Amino acid sequence: MFLIKNCAKYIFLCVTLHAQLSYTQLQLPVYSDYLTENYFLVHPAMAGAQLEGLQVRMTHRSQWKGVANAPNLQTVNAHGRIGLKSGLGTVLYNDNNGFHKQTGLSFAYAHHLNLILGNRDIHQLSFGLSVGIINNTHDQTQFAPDLGDPLLEGSQVKSNGFHMDLGLTYMRYQFYTHLTVRSLIFKGHNISDNVRLDKSKKVILNMGHFFEFNDNTLFEPSAMIQFVEYADLPAIDINLKSHHLIRNQKLWFGASYRFGAQPNANVDVENNLNQTHRQLTLLSGLKFGKFSASYSYTQSFEDIQIASFNSHQLTLGFDLFSDKFRYFPVRGML
Repeated sequence: MFLIKNCAKYIFLCVTLHAQLSYTQLQLPVYSDYLTENYFLVHPAMAGAQLEGLQVRMTHRSQWKGVANAPNLQTVNAHGRIGLKSGLGTVLYNDNNGFHKQTGLSFAYAHHLNLILGNRDIHQLSFGLSVGIINNTHDQTQFAPDLGDPLLEGSQVKSNGFHMDLGLTYMRYQFYTHLTVRSLIFKGHNISDNVRLDKSKKVILNMGHFFEFNDNTLFEPSAMIQFVEYADLPAIDINLKSHHLIRNQKLWFGASYRFGAQPNANVDVENNLNQTHRQLTLLSGLKFGKFSASYSYTQSFEDIQIASFNSHQLTLGFDLFSDKFRYFPVRGML
């Protein structure tokens, strides 16, 4: 019985990892990046939403310290305002997950309707469109040649994909909300089983509000919900950040709790191997002048753990030509 239970656990682990790999092949995965002053990485309508200047963000994420071929992710994105009503942006990323590697490049255009009541108010409705290409590489050169699997070619198997995303953003004083449909149009192949995926949509909804505690402190509760079309597994983030102004330096601290509304898999009902997806992210950041740096650590709480330490992420930012950036009353969300 002990052997059966352990075998079932390993089967569950493989199914979970395969599901995660399949969905990350479709596009850039959504982690806690958006909470580190990096909403454009998720929502194309945020291109140029800061009204003036150029914003650049670079991230590095690593998982499962000490595990060979552990997942890691690097992203670079830049966006800025063009005139009064337009914004342009681009995202480049490299996602490594075991023997699978994905690189992607996308370009976004946003149109901003400035419903400004006065020079000191922000009331803006934005529409964003992003198009991108994806290149997948599955390295099979290190696989054992005697596995007997007809799908294994023993070489580097590659495929390409194309996607189009659509987004909507609304900002009013200290309130903001984002709605993005990823892969509204998607054409490509899944390397692992060569199945064409035509409708791998993901719907992402964000909402948050800034509450002023005093002249130097703001609190920002927010939430995110993700719906993946084929997964039937909505993921929900509950977030809280605090923003502090100390001697003209901006500091922020935050926490994010992510959980799945349904079990990840249903491998063995009798032994109740189902489990909900739960993880906690702690983050902090500092902005000095036109430069910013953020660090976040994510710890998962599943019953089956790959490594003691989960995920570390570092974000570096540059705000160029931004003497007239309007951080208030939407500071922290840009």
